Amino acid sequence: MNTLYRDGKLKISVYADHNPPHFHVRTPDGESLVLLETLVEKPGGKANRKLLAEAISWVLANKPLLEKEWHRLNP
Repeated sequence: MNTLYRDGKLKISVYADHNPPHFHVRTPDGESLVLLETLVEKPGGKANRKLLAEAISWVLANKPLLEKEWHRLNP
C-alpha cells in the first residue's frame, strides 16, 4: 500500500492490487474504490460523499502521480 494523500479524515492510497487500475479512498464512514481512468466510484463504496468529492478533486490535479504509482506497484 502506498498512501499518496492524507488530510484530516481523508486518505487516498494505491495498492499492489487487481485490475482495473483504481485507488482507495478511506474516510471515517468507510472506504470506496474509484476507477483511475474514469474517476467513477465502484458500487458498494462507503466513503463519506463530501470527502470522496474532495478526494476526486485532488486526484484530478494529481492524476499522473496516481497512474505512475499504480504502474509501479502493478507492473
